[in-house]
Amino acid sequence: MANGPNPTFGIRPELTTVVFRTDASREIGAGHVMRCLAFAKVLSDLDCRCVFAVSHESLETVPALQQSAYDVQTVDDTTENALETLGRFPDPVDWLIFDHYGIDATSETRYRSRSRNIMVIDDLANRPHDCDILLDQGPGRLADDYAGLVPEKALVLAGSAFALLDPVFANYRDSQALTPQETPTGIFISFGATDPHDFTTRALDALAGSGVPGNVNAVLGAVALHRGNVLRGIKTMNGNARLHIDSNEILGLLAESYFAMGAGGVSALERCCCGVPSLIAITADNQRAAAAGLAAAGAAQVFDLDNVATASNVIREFVSDVEHMSRISSAGRRLCDGRGARRAAMFVVPEASSKGEKICLRPATLDDENIILTWQKFPGARRYARNPEIPDKETHAAWMRSTLENPDILLNVIECEGDASGVLRLDRRTGRGKLPAFEVSLLIAPDRHRTGLGKAALTLARRLLPDVVLLADIHRENAASLALFLGAGYVEDGNEFASWPNAPHTVASVVSDNTNA
Repeated sequence: MANGPNPTFGIRPELTTVVFRTDASREIGAGHVMRCLAFAKVLSDLDCRCVFAVSHESLETVPALQQSAYDVQTVDDTTENALETLGRFPDPVDWLIFDHYGIDATSETRYRSRSRNIMVIDDLANRPHDCDILLDQGPGRLADDYAGLVPEKALVLAGSAFALLDPVFANYRDSQALTPQETPTGIFISFGATDPHDFTTRALDALAGSGVPGNVNAVLGAVALHRGNVLRGIKTMNGNARLHIDSNEILGLLAESYFAMGAGGVSALERCCCGVPSLIAITADNQRAAAAGLAAAGAAQVFDLDNVATASNVIREFVSDVEHMSRISSAGRRLCDGRGARRAAMFVVPEASSKGEKICLRPATLDDENIILTWQKFPGARRYARNPEIPDKETHAAWMRSTLENPDILLNVIECEGDASGVLRLDRRTGRGKLPAFEVSLLIAPDRHRTGLGKAALTLARRLLPDVVLLADIHRENAASLALFLGAGYVEDGNEFASWPNAPHTVASVVSDNTNA
């Protein structure tokens, strides 16, 4: 991430109003609207009022919009028309979120009088924006890619850790850890809801020529131009293929699949999250950067569907190399954990310190290595830790690398008004009954002790992992940490303390490395 957040960000006591300006069509597909719907789902859980301002064609392209409980307003392509929609509200809205290739800084500036804050969702990094937050979920994307394209004080949330997936994908990952999964036998095909260039038919033809076995599930939207071609291709698969129209069961179809073919947009990150190895075809120029990022991370293999015979050979070789597919699956799970919408929501609706400062979590990176070691060296910082010894620089560096590469550990930096102020670590543990469980470790920067940062961090941990048991292993002499966790609703559970979801008791393991949280 770049620069600290705009000072106007904050938690408002009344209902927070968030307006999404986005569109879908046969030409641009449904991805923009779908990721906004995923983000709205998380924001609604935080008591935000979500409104969608979309084109008429968006309603036809994405039936989920009309099926949702959100306020949906139709607008034309002019800025004036969208401004009229915002004029329905007596005050400026709290957040206006743009996810639209046709809008840039010129249009965004005109909305400033109607919105307290502006957020832009982009994946091109090719035009200037007037915004307070910019989110680009592209794999490998860096905040520096937007240098000079956003205001100096704008916050940039970059990379697939902020991927706006429906929270059900993160929940599925957690459930996978509870029980052994049956070996999937299906094949998933999805090149977008509209697939204007008919990549789905090409993929079906290539698959048929490869001789690779499996029950095929192809996904399209009802408005897809080449739906007839796809149906004809399905019929040639001897009853081993189905076409799903505007399916609400994407997660279930992925869970049944041992490999997938698709485009490089949002759906590619869904496949990564689920650990389904993918062959990706670039269906539009705006997917090139994302596809390159996925390939560089080893989280997908890019292939060409222009020549069906060549594509058949690629499919055959891909499926025959089990170790290669396993590496792609693991890399995908490391790349995207499905919690991006919850992370991004922390910057729209942050928690607060005892001084009213805005507290958020962001994924730690190797750039945080030195400051975390500095905090560890502070006298008393590790007094009650399981291992009280302060690591040397080399040991700490090795630990940092292995931790960041482990998909079962969520290492977060606690930010206060944009400044790194502590660490919240969440380690997957053996589940409690039907619930997944995580262990929490908390370390607060020495200059942030007794400011309410620990309390806010525990609240954010619950927001990041709302459906798991959080467990805390606290030394009985650590009075400050005992008070912190008991005050946060943790209860004694054997030798640990636990916090259970949606109840006074919730569970995750917390090893408190700090006595002054």
